[in-house]
Amino acid sequence: MKPYELNPQEQQIVTDAEWILRKNGVIQKAYHLFGALHEAMAAHPVISRFPGEGAQPAKISRGEQYQGLPYVVLDYPRLFSKEDIFACRTFFWWGRFFSTTLHLAGESLEPYRAVLATLQPQLAAGEWFVCVQNDPWQHHFAPEYYQPVAVISTEQWEELVQNKSFVKLAKRFDVLTWGKMIANAVAVYAALLDMLSGREGA
Repeated sequence: MKPYELNPQEQQIVTDAEWILRKNGVIQKAYHLFGALHEAMAAHPVISRFPGEGAQPAKISRGEQYQGLPYVVLDYPRLFSKEDIFACRTFFWWGRFFSTTLHLAGESLEPYRAVLATLQPQLAAGEWFVCVQNDPWQHHFAPEYYQPVAVISTEQWEELVQNKSFVKLAKRFDVLTWGKMIANAVAVYAALLDMLSGREGA
């Protein structure tokens, strides 16, 4: 078969305009879902306090090619600069999962290093994952990028939260939890940020 020739499955898809229209409709609904999630997070008394000074407006963005698949992203609360990151990133990846991620780096990380060092048991119990790679912009849960906090040794945890230039904590949700994602995301972000704020500087 020549590189440009279509196999039977591709022939079926290329003649099905409705498939693309349905896909575009789902992406539009993901935008609406994340818009509603932003409103719910902004109304929450814990989440709305972050990141404080320098906070930027919520941002919803999309793309078509994260490892070949469409995605939609909500960044809120968010603060991004060259030296400083405080971001709650909710990610919809077509056919794969939703995820909720707290990304801390630079000046936004430093006040929380000590408290993070104490939170391994709570984060493990909450089934959080931690980024173990040096690339902060990967969102999939391949073992070389994320490991469950529960399987990280005490020594490795200390190294990750005390010496790394960034810390990313993430949770994964099935795509079919779509109708529950607003409640899910608000609950996990609020719990995590409450742990940080309640123990900050400890």
